[in-house]
Amino acid sequence: SGYISIMRGCNNFCHYCVVPYTRGRERSRDIQSILNETSDLVAKGFKEIILLGQNVNSYGNDLECGISFPQLLRRLNEIDGDFIIRFMSSHPKDATKELLDAIIECEKVAKHLHLPVQSGSDEILSAMNRRYTAEKYLETVEYLRAYDKDFSFTTDIIVGFPNESAEDFEK
Repeated sequence: SGYISIMRGCNNFCHYCVVPYTRGRERSRDIQSILNETSDLVAKGFKEIILLGQNVNSYGNDLECGISFPQLLRRLNEIDGDFIIRFMSSHPKDATKELLDAIIECEKVAKHLHLPVQSGSDEILSAMNRRYTAEKYLETVEYLRAYDKDFSFTTDIIVGFPNESAEDFEK
C-alpha cells in the first residue's frame, strides 16, 4: 500500500475538532504532483494507493484550476497498471452525486467508502456543526447500495456528546 497525502487542513470547524486550528485551512496539492507520485508508486509495484486528507472530498476547492476530487479520481483511474484506489477521510456533507458516480464508474476505485456518521440524531449533528442530516447520510448509503448491495462502508460514531439524551443516543 502506498499513501499519498493530497491535502492538508480543514475548513469545517466541527465543534469537537481541533484540526482547523492546529493544521490550518484546507490546502490541496497540485494535481500533477499527485498523478506523478501515483504513477511512480504503481511503477514500483504498489497495488493499493490510499489518498489521504482530513476531508478528501473537498480536494481542489482551493485550487484555481477548478479540479474536484471526483475529477482527480477519474484522472488517477486512467493511470496504467494493476492497482486499486482508496481514500479517507470523507465528510458526508461533501459526498456529492458526482463523487458517488465516480466511485461507481471508476474500475480502479475500491467499492468502499469511509463515511463518518458521528451521530444519528439531527439535533446532535447540528450541535456538532456537521452540516448534514441523518437522512442525507442514509440517502448516500442507499444510493451506493442500489448500485451494489455489497458496497462496503466504514464509519466513526461519537457517543456521549454534551447534552446528548438517551433518545439521541438510540438514534
